[in-house]
Amino acid sequence: MGTLLLDLKVSLRSLRRAPTYAFAAIAALALAIGANTALFSLIEATILRPYPYPHPEQLLIVRETAKGFGDSSVAYPNYRDWRAQTGNVFSAMAAFRRDSFNLTGAGDPDRLAARMVGADFFDALGVHAQLGRTFTESDDAPGAERTVVLGNALWQRRFAADARVVGQSITLGGNSYTVVGVLPPAFRFLVTSDVFVPIGLWADQFKDRDTHPGISVVARLKPGVTLDQARSALNAVAQRLEKEFPRTNSGHATRAKTIQDDQTEDFRGALFILWGAVGLVLLIAAANVANLALARASARAPELAIRAALGAGRGRIARELLTESVLLALVGGAAGVILAVWGLDALLPWVPEILRRNAEVRINGSVLAFTLVLSVLTGLIFGVLPALRASRPDLDALLRDAHGTDPRSRRRLRSALVVAEIGLSLMLLIGAGLLLRSFAKVSGVDLGFRPHGVVAMQLSLPAARYPDGNAQIRFEQELRRRLGALPGVRAAAIAQSMPLFDDNSTDAFWVEGQPRPAPGEGVNAMDYHASPGFLETMGARLLRGRDVRDDDDLRAPVVLIDDALARKLFGNDDPLGRHLAFPPEVVGDLRGPEIVGIYGHMVHYGPGSGETIHTGMIMPYALEAQFAPQWHRSFTVAVRADGDLAALLPAVRREVLALDPELPVYNVKTLEAALDESLSGRKFSLILLGLFAAVALALAAVGVYGVMSYGVVQRTREIGIRMALGARQGDVLRLVVGDAFRLSVLGIGIGVALAVGLSRLLRGMLFGVSPFDPTAYFGLTLVLGLVALIASWLPARRAAQVDPSVALRAE
Repeated sequence: MGTLLLDLKVSLRSLRRAPTYAFAAIAALALAIGANTALFSLIEATILRPYPYPHPEQLLIVRETAKGFGDSSVAYPNYRDWRAQTGNVFSAMAAFRRDSFNLTGAGDPDRLAARMVGADFFDALGVHAQLGRTFTESDDAPGAERTVVLGNALWQRRFAADARVVGQSITLGGNSYTVVGVLPPAFRFLVTSDVFVPIGLWADQFKDRDTHPGISVVARLKPGVTLDQARSALNAVAQRLEKEFPRTNSGHATRAKTIQDDQTEDFRGALFILWGAVGLVLLIAAANVANLALARASARAPELAIRAALGAGRGRIARELLTESVLLALVGGAAGVILAVWGLDALLPWVPEILRRNAEVRINGSVLAFTLVLSVLTGLIFGVLPALRASRPDLDALLRDAHGTDPRSRRRLRSALVVAEIGLSLMLLIGAGLLLRSFAKVSGVDLGFRPHGVVAMQLSLPAARYPDGNAQIRFEQELRRRLGALPGVRAAAIAQSMPLFDDNSTDAFWVEGQPRPAPGEGVNAMDYHASPGFLETMGARLLRGRDVRDDDDLRAPVVLIDDALARKLFGNDDPLGRHLAFPPEVVGDLRGPEIVGIYGHMVHYGPGSGETIHTGMIMPYALEAQFAPQWHRSFTVAVRADGDLAALLPAVRREVLALDPELPVYNVKTLEAALDESLSGRKFSLILLGLFAAVALALAAVGVYGVMSYGVVQRTREIGIRMALGARQGDVLRLVVGDAFRLSVLGIGIGVALAVGLSRLLRGMLFGVSPFDPTAYFGLTLVLGLVALIASWLPARRAAQVDPSVALRAE
């Protein structure tokens, strides 16, 4: 311990004598370690931190798969069969579905985020109520008394944390529910929910196997059961169901993943690529500081030689220099933590919601431990080579001439470090350039609609006050009339689903007169159940035929299809006047709708989203509300207006409340904001990789400048002799810049090779751009080359201005 304290004192005295070196090293390390700490905080919170349930590795999320459709929601009868036939591998299994309810009768009307859940839901998660109880099998059945479990935040916000709420009734969606329990404050399942209700209350609505109403399943493995065994058991049930119900279950299988994998696999690869990028920034910073340390060791060579001559051992000198390096790295790490705290505050608004919603991102003990280990390792990495070099001085040469030039081996090492900096920087620059080109391509995609000037919001009509389709139609028509009369409003419409909001796809249709497709072989189309004015409000294009009208209902069913669906179903034939057919077991003897219009395809999930459904149709809202009113009480209201959309919202809310004072407006956002959310993942990756590349470029430029500057100082006598013998300033410029040019060319060659590997990793993050895009490769290579030349030209210019007589007298 005494030796360590002595080494620390010596290191502190040494660094006080070299404040410029200490500040430059700490600044570079703080920037790189801070970036690593901030990104590790995000990765730790979203990928590495276990979910807050007992034995989370036993928790699975199960969904169905279908031909050409990947993951899909689960048909409720299929879930019931899974639950009944897999008791040998699962200790608990429960369906869950996101929903929302209007809360009335307890203050102002409010829209609550809800979960419909099976009876085993809380048992599967290992969660118990803070007050009261959770659900039982008797709660989870059609016709059972309506019960509800409250989330803790809602209990505190709306019920003043009153324990007497258990046993009382509250009104959700116009129906009375008895509160049976309150959940603990820390409980959260994927996203925050205000209330939980038994999904079995709606079992009659979910009874068809060809209905997939947004249900997923959570299941807990029995101790000792593996994931592969669970998958085999589930798929065995799926195969039996396919044989028993070929019309609805052909081609269907199951997909089971741990809850951690289910929630993180879509962005795990991108996060680790970004972490690798910020790790490269740290390597570049370490190389930069190592170069500074080598230069400083050269300046201290006479001192170290004298100490060695007086008996200081090589190990002692090396230990002192390593202590100095680790001390710099620890101070840099401490400054990096401060930068990371600030950086997280700046970074989180850019982080996609799916990353932020599952865990709190913060600097915790795990992150601090990571930073400590990283700082020590960084100090050792950048300090070991300079320490080994400096601890082995050439005593004879140094004692004969304390001003002797740098040994060639040391110059080669510094040059190699600069080459590495240039190569790594170019790799990051090209990666950022590819993402930038990809983002430009995505941003230029024709959406099929114009999001500017459109605000959307959602409403849900309670069944108690809107029991049938006609009541729903009267409400939406009057609401459209009122909204259309507001100043500045150009168009208003409602739709059960719309681009960038909820989806509602269908594959159970074909062209009338053609054979019905085999199960699982139908065409998928996004089905917009919309009112008149929907296309105008969205800024979409009606290509042929007519739009939806108010009198389009069950008496004369019609449909609009987009141009992509028209080409898929009819090729070059005219679709207008033709009819689509739907399964008779679903629509009875109702004739399929007539195609009355063709509109331009609208991108549903956002540009570059990789959506699997590339066609769409518009069914009149009135038709659908009359046919299945239970599915059309919730819808989206869209308004296109001139001027400030935020200023319009109070007037929109007033009109809604004028029609129904117990109806909350929720999920309000502009289409431009929704579009930004759809691009948030790409924007996040671009911002981070671009920032890392910019830091790497700056560090590389500093590295080139530092090496060239130090080389000029070391070669002052040589340059003076050259100029005394007739060399001109241009010759000296070419000499110094030529050295930098050779280093840059070698670094660029290495960087291009490394960029090819990075480009392959980025392939899945690119849109409309080749991983080997020549514009990105050539353009950013040119940028780096120019930066390196400018960084070398500054010391070269100083060298060209050396006075030969002064240089020779100084020696």
